[in-house]
Amino acid sequence: MKITVIASTPESLVGIKEVLETNSQQDQFVFLDRHDGELDIERVDLFSSNVLIIDAEHVTKVDIRTITSCTREHANPAIIYATNDSQNGQLIELMRAGVAEVISFPVVQAELLDALERLRLRRYIASTYRPRGKILSFISAKGGAGATFVAGNLGYALAKDCKQKVLFIDLHMQFGDAAFYLVENAGASTLTDVISQTGLDSTVIASATTQVSENYFLLQAPDSPDKAVGIKPQHIDNLLTVAIQDYDYVIVDLPREIEAISMKVLDRSDKVFIVFQPVISYIRAVTKVLHLFSLLGYESRKIGTVLNRMDKAVTISLDKMEEALQKPIEWVFPNDFLNATESVNTGIPIEKLQPNIPLSNAFVAMASNIAEIDVKGNSVIPWFKKLLS
Repeated sequence: MKITVIASTPESLVGIKEVLETNSQQDQFVFLDRHDGELDIERVDLFSSNVLIIDAEHVTKVDIRTITSCTREHANPAIIYATNDSQNGQLIELMRAGVAEVISFPVVQAELLDALERLRLRRYIASTYRPRGKILSFISAKGGAGATFVAGNLGYALAKDCKQKVLFIDLHMQFGDAAFYLVENAGASTLTDVISQTGLDSTVIASATTQVSENYFLLQAPDSPDKAVGIKPQHIDNLLTVAIQDYDYVIVDLPREIEAISMKVLDRSDKVFIVFQPVISYIRAVTKVLHLFSLLGYESRKIGTVLNRMDKAVTISLDKMEEALQKPIEWVFPNDFLNATESVNTGIPIEKLQPNIPLSNAFVAMASNIAEIDVKGNSVIPWFKKLLS
């Protein structure tokens, strides 16, 4: 690879140069200083450089603007940014600007080399493989919307009815409980066990999953918040890169808080579903999430809305809700409190527990539409929206 370095100080430049040249894999290097604190990125051959390493004790707005302009106009290079600013706000700004890896400042040899190896792996995968799978993310508009229930049961329908190989990743770092929705007895391994492995591959992922059914596998969240401390956005990015080579669908259950890890998943997702209920407070919450996603630059077609627990007795019509959201509601799931509660309490997916009820049929319909496999020869969802409107 051709690697260019723009260092903040001569001392920093010497340190990075020693790391790179000592561990060279026939890479080519260009070493530059900042000019009066500015990056002067015009000096860099952006078309031929594969990696650009930048360091700064603190992230500046000028750096953000320069990097954003660079990544908007050029596919290369991938950018590694070394800084002391590790707060979520700064990380999100760097990620939105297009930075691929964020490491600590001053540069630590192991961190820099690990980041370069991840970028090397991504280049190799991009040049030799076409991703097998797609990433579907689910997020609740506000607490209790049922995103975990919807995501978990959709995964079951994709695996059972559409014969797709599915991986469910629970990213609720604060006591994630997706396992209770899908299995009676979860395994001991969690996301932490995968992240701690060196040389991540499909075998490592498979060894840490709990099998829900044939072709359906669950990767649990850490079982306590303290075990999630070392998990960083680049870990999740690497996990997703490997997973989509081995699974047809990777379903990610996201927490409501939009932080650095969530941002990485949202950026990588082929489709993001916002789950809400037919209540005014939920509808208001959806509008806020949609506005945020618009500010982040996500295309409207990437974002889907899922209405959960809809009932004929609800006084707000689907048309009124769509008018409030200024967006069509893509999927509607009926309110079946008793069966849904039994499913969660027993750890048995709803379709396995009650295969022929409207709620189960709705999951089959959604899976059929996403996988483009008409498993029952019926229309996918319009009939269901008409039934409830």
